Amino acid sequence: MDNDDNSHVYGYVAHGWESIRSAFKQNLVDGLDIGASLCIYYREECVIDLYGGWKDTQTKKEPYTSDTLQLVFSTSKGILAAAIALCVERGWLDYDARVSECWPEFACNGK
Repeated sequence: MDNDDNSHVYGYVAHGWESIRSAFKQNLVDGLDIGASLCIYYREECVIDLYGGWKDTQTKKEPYTSDTLQLVFSTSKGILAAAIALCVERGWLDYDARVSECWPEFACNGK
């Protein structure tokens, strides 16, 4: 547990992934994030599960915990776009294909 710089960081980091923890903490120290959590699985194993900082930006009295809910809006769009591009590159999807070719139920009810 860290208490310096008011940048509390808690959680698990697998051996060899310590630089991620350092970067995570530095974002809090530098004020790039007020509070955050990060969980990374690599080859079906949890290698990072961190959280820290504050929920409350004004008083910094309420810590950001592993149970803090976070509004993320559309942050998954970039990841989804990259995943779709990879599927197209591998021939699993075709940008020009109709949705119903991959998902037959989508064509139900006149769509």
